Amino acid sequence: MVAPLGGRLNQHWLVDLRGERLVLRLWWSKSPEDMDYELRLLTSISVLGWPVAPAVEGPVNLDGQFWCLFPYLPGDPPSVADRIAEQRARGRLLAQFHTDLEKLSGFGQRGDWQRCEKVLNDPTLERVLSKNERKQPEETRILRWHLERARQRVDGLKTQARPSIVIHGDFTPWNLLFKDGRLSGILDFEFAHLNHRVADFALSWRGRHDEVVRAYDEVSPLDPEEWELLTPVWWAWLIGGACKDLAQGILTHEWTIKHLLRRSPLMGQDSAEFR
Repeated sequence: MVAPLGGRLNQHWLVDLRGERLVLRLWWSKSPEDMDYELRLLTSISVLGWPVAPAVEGPVNLDGQFWCLFPYLPGDPPSVADRIAEQRARGRLLAQFHTDLEKLSGFGQRGDWQRCEKVLNDPTLERVLSKNERKQPEETRILRWHLERARQRVDGLKTQARPSIVIHGDFTPWNLLFKDGRLSGILDFEFAHLNHRVADFALSWRGRHDEVVRAYDEVSPLDPEEWELLTPVWWAWLIGGACKDLAQGILTHEWTIKHLLRRSPLMGQDSAEFR
């Protein structure tokens, strides 16, 4: 039996091997270091008792493509019929997950990932935006405004002294599985890397799902500087990704602009609508 399971970057298939259900992955990355980072991380998180899928076999290089076998994790994503309840449950779960992730050692940075202060202070961002200004004047104006504002908010914070942990990077409902009311799987560690712990709110919060952050804070309180970092790390994720695409000739997508323009009370001084 072979059934496609899809994927964003990595592609997956459900396979039956001698009566055992496994997941076959085709890696998007061709970097041995990147694959090794994720595989070591999955093993370490499994040892901590979390339901993740350490590799069964591989990766195997076949004609320049890398394949790997993983255990199949049963369960279904949580219901989002009650969005507030789902967000609050996810925020509490993320706080508990981070408590264990802080115990991990031996993990440096993954590939070319950077913490938000390095992303925002990259001097090439301005050059990339300037080159794109004639093609996308309004999009560039929005990107530049948010870049400057994020830099202002980070300036003066003692970010370099703040600790890093390995974060999941995409702690969203579709990457969580539950069976019989219990967590049965955490999927998709493609974005896992070393960062501020609040950087894990980038895609779990998205400037919109405020109860994720509030519930997290009830379990593991955020200090004032972390509340101030919340918006810059989200904007840095969007701006850094947009500029990386622009450097490769890919125009800024409306998805990025839509998310940059979102406003939340948690943004504090920037909670007012952008003009």
